[in-house]
Amino acid sequence: MFLLNANNLSNTKKNKILLSLAIFFSLLLCGELAIRAYSFYLEALGNSTGRYLPDFPNPFDQIRTGIEFICLNIIYIAWLIINRNNKKDITFIKILKNSSFFLLIAFAGYPITTDINLYVHYGLMYLNGINPFLNPASAFTSELSPFLIWKQTSTYGPISQLFFMFSGLFVAITPSLGIYAFKLICLLFHILNSYLIWGHLKNSPHKANVTIAYLLSPLLVYEQITNAHIDVLISTILIILIICLKNYNYIAAIVTAWIGFLIKTLPIVWLPLIFVYLIKQQRWKILFSAIFISVAIIFATSLIALPSVDAWTSLFNPGVKDRVGGSLYGFIKNVLSLNILNLPATFQETVFSTLKPIIFSIFVVSYLIILVKPFLKKKYSETTFTINIGWITLILFLFAAPWYCSWYSSVLLAVVALNIDSNSKRFVITTIVFCISSTVFNYLLRGIRLCDFLTVVPTLAVIIFWLVRDIQALKKPMKN
Repeated sequence: MFLLNANNLSNTKKNKILLSLAIFFSLLLCGELAIRAYSFYLEALGNSTGRYLPDFPNPFDQIRTGIEFICLNIIYIAWLIINRNNKKDITFIKILKNSSFFLLIAFAGYPITTDINLYVHYGLMYLNGINPFLNPASAFTSELSPFLIWKQTSTYGPISQLFFMFSGLFVAITPSLGIYAFKLICLLFHILNSYLIWGHLKNSPHKANVTIAYLLSPLLVYEQITNAHIDVLISTILIILIICLKNYNYIAAIVTAWIGFLIKTLPIVWLPLIFVYLIKQQRWKILFSAIFISVAIIFATSLIALPSVDAWTSLFNPGVKDRVGGSLYGFIKNVLSLNILNLPATFQETVFSTLKPIIFSIFVVSYLIILVKPFLKKKYSETTFTINIGWITLILFLFAAPWYCSWYSSVLLAVVALNIDSNSKRFVITTIVFCISSTVFNYLLRGIRLCDFLTVVPTLAVIIFWLVRDIQALKKPMKN
């Protein structure tokens, strides 16, 4: 799904073998998704009781598809290692041309999740004069209703709704056309993201390699093109935000973050960091302008799309408030419910209720530390700031997201790509471990208790390793 044409790879036997394997597994996975799409379509149409339809009703289908995805990741990592010292400078058009086969395969693959059906359904609601922030998806019937799993009010911002509405226009022809219209949007934004990274790294000797690695990352291609998750737009926002910060364009950074929030709520976490950074820089005019712009955006949004508190609350996904999965919270809950422990249900609930705020406090403390870091260091560069935005996002996913989905981590790779030449080895390694473990094990072992363990523990182990090294480094001067 993701390597380059042989013309663009160094003409070695290893690269040709990797390319052949990549083509084979890409086509195989695309075929698997097509078969699953057809069977899911028949199941959904015959689902008169409204029961939950899993992505894979047969565990062997899930394991087989997961293995294929793992193979693509292994090939990708092997390619990165083999070509890590390749500093050949090529144009973005050449990169895109040589990548086109794998991007088209990803585009052709039918989404394995039902999120995209919900996106387009929300768009149809808006087109029919129904506000999806005030009315749940179940309150409106469309051609996509049989394929919906989640039926709450929209958790995606007003700007997202514009893309959903555009895709919804094509449903009148056929529902699949509406889905592929949105997939086309995701494909174009992923290409845009890669181009922005290529342009930002124009003076880097690793420009071509990093751009290729981002453009054809299995995680990004699978989650942001094949499954067409809205997170591709958040990646765009994060890339533009980082570029604005590195170019000292702080007003544009603030506006970008607000646009991101009106796509999906995640960027709201970044806004206080930017405001505090402006205070540290003593850029008072920019700060007051940013506050005025923020108030204006909130006021305009309230008038146009989010007219009540309930509408604003909808953005924060209240439907998963009491759910856990794919996270540290899910791992702890699964451990407590192990049959071998035979713990009473009330005791399990008491222990979990006690641990939940403690885990969340790790995120709060980390956030406060990063928030005040600009005041604790004499030199706090824009690069350090953008890496810390990446760190706090990763920590949010680990410690403050009880309901975690594997594609959330895809936005972190933008921070890695834009800071590849900086001293950010720790963040790069931790992010890659987190992205690979959370995605690979999710698709291989979803629904199995071991999944949460394998998703969370490798990343926690890496973070603990960095902390232990820091503690040891602090002890050495004391001994001397």
